[in-house]
Amino acid sequence: MLEYWKKVAICLWAVPSLFVAAPALAASVVFPGDGAVGLEPPGDMTVAESFSGFRDSEEGASILIAEFPLEAYAQIAPQFTPEKLASRMTMDGPAQKLTLAGDVEALLAVGVQTQQGFDYRKWVMIARSSDSTAMVTVQIPATSEAYSDDEVLSALQSVRFQPRGSLEDEIARLPFTVAERADFRAVRTLAGSGLLMTDGPEDVVSDGSQPLVIIASSIGTNPAVGALTPEQRKTLALKAMQGLDFKDLQTDAAEVEEDGDVVIAGKGTDDAGREMIVRQIMRFSPTSHIRTVCVFKAEQDIAGRCDKVGQAVVLKAGRNSGAVEE
Repeated sequence: MLEYWKKVAICLWAVPSLFVAAPALAASVVFPGDGAVGLEPPGDMTVAESFSGFRDSEEGASILIAEFPLEAYAQIAPQFTPEKLASRMTMDGPAQKLTLAGDVEALLAVGVQTQQGFDYRKWVMIARSSDSTAMVTVQIPATSEAYSDDEVLSALQSVRFQPRGSLEDEIARLPFTVAERADFRAVRTLAGSGLLMTDGPEDVVSDGSQPLVIIASSIGTNPAVGALTPEQRKTLALKAMQGLDFKDLQTDAAEVEEDGDVVIAGKGTDDAGREMIVRQIMRFSPTSHIRTVCVFKAEQDIAGRCDKVGQAVVLKAGRNSGAVEE
């Protein structure tokens, strides 16, 4: 499973900028959702409600915090080059090596990313503590003058780690519930808005022998989601599927269910050259969506279990303005 942490990380590079207001924070280290990673939020950044991090709703700026296993650092760090990130952002030169408090090793990529026709200043930092890896992504509209480079760098250098709480407590704080896990085992939450599960004894697997299940809710809100037609939902789901970064990814089937869910089946090649089955179930609320992605070998034949999980995911009432209907 280790090779898939890179793919999970890549899915977190693009951060929407639709946010709601919240009380201001004091300038001290804050751990969103009482998670293991925190920092001193700059300016008017406040704790986000729908993901692990901070945001400034007036400026459309955000800081996303994602936690990974310690071993993920070695998998993600090689991606911090202008060539590897060319399809996602334009870097301002090579990545910078940083040392945070407590001799924590960090690597920082800085540049510009274009999303839906708008340019954003972007900082992506990975840091490795004694037992875990954090990826912190800062995104600020290029037209905003609210945050200087020095302010952002200071916030990133303030990143601190604390002991993790229980996994079930972290799951309980996610913006959705999973009524049916279909015998998959929860491994870790992702950025306060996602959940990673597998089937097997190992948390970190490098040979693809255990299936991978990722459940992730969209970050922020967009009232236009509720008005999407079935065909538009299908288009959105297909675009998300292509973003999974498998080689030679092919879509075998894409269907819109009666309840509005979009189920896509396909296959692709992983970094080791193995053919893997990829299955995605996307559910919609009036202002957001939730994806369940399963990756497994053909002989494992767990598509039915994946569908059970995906169709049992429900957005909590009051989160992102509406629950996904059963």
